[in-house]
Amino acid sequence: MQDNGDIQLKAVVFDWDLTLWNSWDIHLALMEQIADELAYPRPVPSDVGREYSRPFLQHLARFFPGDQEKVIATYMGFYHAAVWQERRLYPGVPELLKQLKENGYRTAVLSDKRQVFGVPEFEYSGIGDSIDQALFFGDGMVPKPDPSSLEGLMHTLEVAPREGLFVGDSH
Repeated sequence: MQDNGDIQLKAVVFDWDLTLWNSWDIHLALMEQIADELAYPRPVPSDVGREYSRPFLQHLARFFPGDQEKVIATYMGFYHAAVWQERRLYPGVPELLKQLKENGYRTAVLSDKRQVFGVPEFEYSGIGDSIDQALFFGDGMVPKPDPSSLEGLMHTLEVAPREGLFVGDSH
């Protein structure tokens, strides 16, 4: 464990999407498939990127206004067909997590990705043995950057917040 003066780092908490798991490539492909299937214009990738941090349902509605039940059902159908075709962990992730565990760190995932997507992806990723706790967005949670979910996770890990490091893809 790393000792930085009077603070000893004991835990590393990772975001899921775009940190450990490459959801970007599949999301762009799914957005194009939805557009084609439902006769919408294909979203421009840079526009998708600018809107990517919106909550998922708002993100879809931004590009595909109208019957949201149909949009969501179409997205989910394509998602379930495509997401299992390959593991989407970034290179080096399993080795990094294994090394952190071997060095005595607690490890966790905290993501605003909805549980319906995140939990199966996490299980499929094969890194469960290297993660002490995985928490994906669900009912009653407040999305990041609100600190309450991270604080609760640190409590579950029995680590003081100042002894943990959060690693993510945005501010």
